[in-house]
Amino acid sequence: DHFKRSDSRNSSGSGGSGPGRQGQQQGYGQQQQGYGQQQQGYGQQQGYGQQQQGYGNSPGPRPGSNMVGGSQYGGNTVGGDFSQEEVDKHQRTEKYKEWGKYAAGAAAIAGVVGATAYGVHEYRENKEEEREEKEREEQEKEREQERRRHEQEERQKQQHQQQQGGRHSPGHDSAYGGHQGNQGHQGSQGQGGFRPPAPMGRPPYSFDANDVRNANPARSSDNSPTPHEYPQLRQVGSDSTIKMGSIISLKHNMTGRFLHTDRSHSTESGSNQQLVFGFKWSPDENDWWQVLPANHDVPVPGSVVSFGTQIRLRHVETGRHLHSHYNYRERKSGQNEITAYGDQGHSDENDHWVIERWGDGAYGQTWGSHEVVVLRHYVSGMTLHSHELLISEDVQSVTCFGPGNEENDKWRIECQ
Repeated sequence: DHFKRSDSRNSSGSGGSGPGRQGQQQGYGQQQQGYGQQQQGYGQQQGYGQQQQGYGNSPGPRPGSNMVGGSQYGGNTVGGDFSQEEVDKHQRTEKYKEWGKYAAGAAAIAGVVGATAYGVHEYRENKEEEREEKEREEQEKEREQERRRHEQEERQKQQHQQQQGGRHSPGHDSAYGGHQGNQGHQGSQGQGGFRPPAPMGRPPYSFDANDVRNANPARSSDNSPTPHEYPQLRQVGSDSTIKMGSIISLKHNMTGRFLHTDRSHSTESGSNQQLVFGFKWSPDENDWWQVLPANHDVPVPGSVVSFGTQIRLRHVETGRHLHSHYNYRERKSGQNEITAYGDQGHSDENDHWVIERWGDGAYGQTWGSHEVVVLRHYVSGMTLHSHELLISEDVQSVTCFGPGNEENDKWRIECQ
């Protein structure tokens, strides 16, 4: 009814300037209540809100307006009693929040990418290490195969020589003669392999531990003109020649352990002498031996040693000599034991060894450190021997056994 009366007054007063016209122009007043009763200004209905103030005869809200506070410009902008500066600030804050979300997402993605890159890097590193390890294993395998091929060729060569009826190695005929180093008789390469000469006046070697042969007491250090000491010679440069006085170590070819003795190990056979055994795979201070002449020989210090020469090996650290004998057996193998015996002033013929090249003896030829050698005990004819039999931890059995044609009779030389 109120609106009807208002429309009636407006219609009747449209032609003049009186009360009718005044009522018609109350757009912000009685008809729409402006900031007042129906819209309640900036209060209950949010000012310029839902009915849009009409500005004349058009009542009701403007179509499509969903504005907070009823802004006539549309959108979800903040209205009411906020200034334009505060509105702009709010919009910037909302944008910053959106940008913060984007930045957090980007950081998370970057973290994932970084973790993935690190994982790829570690994977590649592991693969590279595996590849290098495999290459090292292949190289080691190739070296082992090459060593085996070489040994096979040596065996075939030896068999061929045996089939040809053998050959004689040059050497001196006298087993005892001269003061320049005793030389064994010429050896022969027959059907039984290399056959070393027996000492003059004695039956051929039997290589039998029960065939007891005693040392000649006349060839001990007693009344011997051989000097008690020789200058210790170290290898120089590429010189591979072994000389009287050279310092060497002996590495067992099959097991890789070095010939060793020390004062803390003694035999268990009853001889109570210092034990000789195979120890570690790299030489230490107790693995060095000096090459010396046999008793009653007086070679010049530094003179070249030939295969077939009788020598002694004196342990540098303890001063004892590499020694073997009958009647005392190594406990686990039952073979003749090897000991370190005597000192600089006391030595006997059981300290004498004949140096031979593996396979053919090579008597009379120069002993080089690159050669694979056999050390033959002069009294018994048996050879320095080792095997993978352990007396205790890191104490590998070393004995005097056999004619010297086994792989376990091979030794390699390393010089100091």
